[in-house]
Amino acid sequence: MSGALKLEGGWIVLEKAGFRLLFRPRVSLVGEPAEPASMELERGTVRLKHAEGEARLALVEQGPEATLVKVEAEGRSDSGFLVELRSRLEGFERLLLFHFTYDPDRYFGDVPEPYKYPQLVEAGELAYCPWSYPIHADGFEGLPRTLKVSQLLAKGREGYAYLLPVSDAGARGYISWFEGGEFSVILNRAAPGAWRGAAALAFSASVNPYRAVEAAYEAAFSAVGKSRALRRSKTLPEVFRYLGWCSWNACWREPTEEKVIAAYKSLLEKGVKPGFVLIDDGWQDEITGPWPGTRIKSLNPDPKKFPRGFAEVVKELKGLGAKYVGLWHTLNVHWGGVAKGSELEELWKGLLAEVGGSLVPDPSKSFELFKDWYSKLREWGFDFVKVDNQSFVGHAYAGRVPIEEAARKLHEGLEAAAYINSLEVLNCMAQQPENVFNWLRSAVARNCVDYIVPHRKSRDKLHLYFNAYNALFMSQVVWPDWDMFQSHDPWALQQAVARAVSGGPVYLTDEPGKTVAEIAKPLAFSDGTLPLPDEPALPTEDVLMRDPYNEAVPLKVFTKVTVEGVGRYGVVAAFNVNRDDLHVRGVVEPADAQLPPGKYAIFEYFSESLHSGSASFELEPMGVKLFIVAPAEAWFTPFGLKEVYVMPRAIEHAAVFEDEAVLLLREPGTLVARAEAGVRAEGGEVVQKEPVVKIKCERRLVRVKAAR
Repeated sequence: MSGALKLEGGWIVLEKAGFRLLFRPRVSLVGEPAEPASMELERGTVRLKHAEGEARLALVEQGPEATLVKVEAEGRSDSGFLVELRSRLEGFERLLLFHFTYDPDRYFGDVPEPYKYPQLVEAGELAYCPWSYPIHADGFEGLPRTLKVSQLLAKGREGYAYLLPVSDAGARGYISWFEGGEFSVILNRAAPGAWRGAAALAFSASVNPYRAVEAAYEAAFSAVGKSRALRRSKTLPEVFRYLGWCSWNACWREPTEEKVIAAYKSLLEKGVKPGFVLIDDGWQDEITGPWPGTRIKSLNPDPKKFPRGFAEVVKELKGLGAKYVGLWHTLNVHWGGVAKGSELEELWKGLLAEVGGSLVPDPSKSFELFKDWYSKLREWGFDFVKVDNQSFVGHAYAGRVPIEEAARKLHEGLEAAAYINSLEVLNCMAQQPENVFNWLRSAVARNCVDYIVPHRKSRDKLHLYFNAYNALFMSQVVWPDWDMFQSHDPWALQQAVARAVSGGPVYLTDEPGKTVAEIAKPLAFSDGTLPLPDEPALPTEDVLMRDPYNEAVPLKVFTKVTVEGVGRYGVVAAFNVNRDDLHVRGVVEPADAQLPPGKYAIFEYFSESLHSGSASFELEPMGVKLFIVAPAEAWFTPFGLKEVYVMPRAIEHAAVFEDEAVLLLREPGTLVARAEAGVRAEGGEVVQKEPVVKIKCERRLVRVKAAR
């Protein structure tokens, strides 16, 4: 898969696995990016000769699948634009792009159904938004010129290619300036200054699309010395191994200690036991008004909403059974920053910077600021923070501090302060490249735009569509957080199953008394721990380059669960998110879950149907199916406990012999299995024999014997 490099008619050409990436470089040596007077190819390096000096463009092979494009130069940029690679991609048939330019029009408002997506509009050079939006397309024609794309996947005849601009040397890397089928890879610092070279682009190709994405991220993060920031080097924080509850959609900006405690008690009464509680926006002692808007005055909560203070509230929640409690804030402290003349401004004197009339953290002093704050949160008993509005960086520090440098220093300071105070971090509103490249230790981030209340069909559908496809790249760096949801949503079953298989945090935002227990309870074991799959869920390859919102195809996502003694299971969830409420049909096969060839049995959770080898299905509008794909080489094939959606995670160990099987379960429950003979059980009662065996297990250790 290694690429071939050559010069061709003024273009640098990189060929890889049937794809041709052609680009003409413009580099800023004195003032603004300019084309070289001439180019010379020399042993994998292209010398760019300018009147003002010389730059070098090096192509570094990063393993068999990926090539890194690196620019070596000593120059200065007056505008902040360091590099432009004017590009053309050949050999593709279909594209999946991820843009962060603007939220779809009135997406948060009351609009007629069905909602139109995607929406391609010209937003301007400076526009960008907090969220990533996937777009399926046949080509680059018709894309708005200033659409900002963080990365893209291309499908060709022989495989897949991935283009990942690198955020480095203070610059945000992205793709834009679409015109005439061409586009530009851009490195933009949004601040003037000198620079000494930068990694610009990772270009990978593979017959396996998931490997193409992985290889690009490995190359990009290795090039900037951040390999340890990839998810494979991180551990999912213990707090997010439990079901949670968040105050946001339940309380909006009016959380109080009474409401939060009442909501938690209400869940317990329904038989749902969240392991964590997150107090979201609205707790602050704040002032409101014209720009810069809502500003925080003190680190203490609003005394009218939390008259006992946080310490007592946290203590009571933990006394009720919550293992962890978290608190929301923004990266700039609050939406409008710190209030001028407040006690907080005085406390943090010398640690704040005034930008655009707003007092926000000085990036170079962020560690001291967050260390002071987080020590108080830890003293009050908090265990984690949700850090919102990370997208503010590019706007706030533009012209003052290079974008990527500001993001890097803020994240370094915040994450170091969290670490020394034993706090975990949930990132949010942060899907711009400068943030994604700088989650150095934090391991969880919101994966798409908000789950929105009041409920609308189209928004529920698009929420799953956005999450599924964004997970393709987000899962390289963090565990994707598909956001909170309400079990009393009219279409909550889809949302619940999606969260269950997502592999990331699962948390409710139910209003007190409204929890639908039969939807919420299968999300977790009886003690609130999640039956987490091995890895984040991703779209199956057969729908990866399709658009399930606008096409009559199901949205299918897969993940895996390893059961000691049995092997690797596949978990495939299928959703009908079609915009026009058409019925959709599909097939689930072991290959959907990237399982190796072999004999498999497939169990569908809701219909309880049993299939051998593959399973065909049809979904009504807003329908959902959940398939467990189990290795079936032996006479007895356990699928897991029916009490949880991710059934096989309930099996801690299984040993299947010639005429008996011994299973150690996570907890007692209803074991579902396929058997080629009649069975009897020790430690449980056989309550169903066909088409699947059901055993009501009274103990964790169960022995199943063949009654031949």
